[in-house]
Amino acid sequence: MISHLLFADGTLIFCKLNKSNLGYLICILLLFEAMSGLRVNLSKSAIIPIGEVCTINVLARFFGCVIHYLPSSYLGLPLGDSYKSKVVWDSIAERFHKRLAGWNSKLLLV
Repeated sequence: MISHLLFADGTLIFCKLNKSNLGYLICILLLFEAMSGLRVNLSKSAIIPIGEVCTINVLARFFGCVIHYLPSSYLGLPLGDSYKSKVVWDSIAERFHKRLAGWNSKLLLV
């Protein structure tokens, strides 16, 4: 079983490491390309192992992508850290404050 999350042009696919799931994943990517006319750019993609994955380098070469490790981020949001940790959210809160400050200044100029 493959589980996934989609947002805008970003996709997270979660699967157990076995030949069957990897075969399904390849089929999904190929079918997506064939049906949409779009191309999946695997060189901009990453494999993030959860737990011990001794074949991670082989998988990354096979898919043509890089390896990232947890904690990481997806669309600017933290992955793999404790969501209760204040430190995790500090950089996100800072970005929002900067955007709101820029938005407020633009609003005052109008």
